[in-house]
Amino acid sequence: MYGRLDAGFNQTKNSSTDGSITTTTTVHDFVKEDGLSTGLLGIRGTEDLGGGLKAKFVHEMDLDINAGKLGVDKGRDSTIGLEGGFGEVRLGRSYTPLFTTIGVSDPFATTGATTVNLYVDGVRASNAVFYTTPSFSGFTARVMVANSTEKTATTGLATTSKKNANQGFYGMYVNGPLTAAFGYGEVTSDDSTIAGKAKTNGSALAANYDLGVAKLFAGYTKGKVQGETLANTNTKASEYNFGVTVPMGAVTLLGSVGRNTAEAITDGISGGKAKGTDFVLGATYALSKRTTAYAKMGTYNKFSLEGVSGKTTQTSIGLRHTF
Repeated sequence: MYGRLDAGFNQTKNSSTDGSITTTTTVHDFVKEDGLSTGLLGIRGTEDLGGGLKAKFVHEMDLDINAGKLGVDKGRDSTIGLEGGFGEVRLGRSYTPLFTTIGVSDPFATTGATTVNLYVDGVRASNAVFYTTPSFSGFTARVMVANSTEKTATTGLATTSKKNANQGFYGMYVNGPLTAAFGYGEVTSDDSTIAGKAKTNGSALAANYDLGVAKLFAGYTKGKVQGETLANTNTKASEYNFGVTVPMGAVTLLGSVGRNTAEAITDGISGGKAKGTDFVLGATYALSKRTTAYAKMGTYNKFSLEGVSGKTTQTSIGLRHTF
């Protein structure tokens, strides 16, 4: 059994401007979770089956410390599988390969205020099969496939169907101070009741390098969305991000900056490119190996196009404990 708790003060301000009208919503939470890391409670186990084969399982639940409850209806990692000389096969729900790739470039580990926010195929996939190769001199690859189909047949009426698929892969190299990865993800759906298809796909290139005195991060993510009811309209988005962590004894300084671009194209005509620059700064203090105090603030999801703009600003101060 293992877990993580994270709680503290949080202020989130969402601002949007359209011409001369600006709307701002500010939320103050005296105690809120997940400022630095998501809270969780998990169980995991391994059984040696002999011959180099192992059975493995993991099941995690959200641990909402601000409300004092387990978020049992919020799916985190939950898989069962086999591991051997062939690699590892897992069945269930887990992180998509593309999301794992994106996380390589984020000094804030994709939680709270961060300059990495373009999750093209979501964070996790359900009803999925995951295969990870053995390590070849530091290189591993992972493939994920998820698929579900629902058909409804009614006497005298046409059969309707809904299809959903999620698939992706990554190649990752981890050797000494260097981690580098490339990932791809794709989500498709086909609903005959609305006579339309939706498709989202994206890719990411990410890396980090530990110099000892500092750890450098960099990443590029791009994605494309085609909606069911607007098949002639595509939305393209991309993010560049750079980050650094600097350990100074018990204190670690963190910072990142990112550049966002989004563009809607209808019948081949661009509606213009919305752009924005994000930044996040933070510091952690290790009270022990398992307990960390932190403070961080930043502005993210920032876009501006022809007098229309939006952004989110967040400040978090809190305490994290792992067990």
